[in-house]
Amino acid sequence: MLSLKESGMPEIMDNVHRYFATTVGLITTKGRSGQNIMAAEWTMHISYDPMLVAVFVHESPTYWNIKETRAFGVNIASDDQTDMVNIAGGYSGTEIAKLAIPGNFKTYLAKHIDVPMIKGCALNAECRVTAIEKIGDHIMVVGEAVSAKFDENKFPLIYTRGNYRKLSRSKIPSARKSVRVTPAQISQFEKMSAGQFVLKAAVALIRQDGKILLQKFDDSWVLPMVIVGKGANYEETLEKHLDSIGVSPSVGKIRGIKRMTLKAGKTELRANFIGFDCKLKSLESSDAKWFASLPGNVVLRTLLEKP
Repeated sequence: MLSLKESGMPEIMDNVHRYFATTVGLITTKGRSGQNIMAAEWTMHISYDPMLVAVFVHESPTYWNIKETRAFGVNIASDDQTDMVNIAGGYSGTEIAKLAIPGNFKTYLAKHIDVPMIKGCALNAECRVTAIEKIGDHIMVVGEAVSAKFDENKFPLIYTRGNYRKLSRSKIPSARKSVRVTPAQISQFEKMSAGQFVLKAAVALIRQDGKILLQKFDDSWVLPMVIVGKGANYEETLEKHLDSIGVSPSVGKIRGIKRMTLKAGKTELRANFIGFDCKLKSLESSDAKWFASLPGNVVLRTLLEKP
């Protein structure tokens, strides 16, 4: 008898879906099916520009209203709204007018669409439909936010393992190493980053006869490095850079990645350096030279630390 794997059948544990973690969207609509609210665990932001939000629903008063009016409200429940989430998710709009239940839902009228919105949420977005498509056993509705706001004092309600949970108010400490650099160095790194949120560079480690090859970097010396653009190949970009400065290398294996926060005074810059072990073919560069002992450069020393 064939196993599930051999037969091509999916291997899915019972209740595995409970181990996803989601926020809870209170989806509001208004149409021939009346004003309605439902709790949608599958509510997610799927595009920055334009700002698109996807909601997954079944055939229901919410879907009928959306299909009719091409508009809906997304209200991301805050962690003090579990009661209204239970009501919104526990009844259908065919059973009861949920928004008419006294003392539960405080609403306000949206500015750009004819839909009630829910007060006290972590986030509110007014959406106009851009796409509707049947996906698996749900209907995916995608809307473009024409207006959106958030309350920085509210935290979204989390649903996982069959229960509501709160986000921790404390942040997870960053695993980045904090490295102090000079104002001139961080200024140079900022120029190199060209406005990138995180500076991403490929770095060459070239050793020969007990010496290491360094490249002139403003008023200091560092390992030869180059900024790598989004989607570009790190190995190829590094090889082209080294050729351009008169260093002909054979780029080898990835040595590792160093994630740092570069600091100079109050200025900070996040930086990721991916190092490659390289072998030198030839050297015809006035901007690179061999060093038998390392200069007092913290970034350089950090890059040379073992992974």
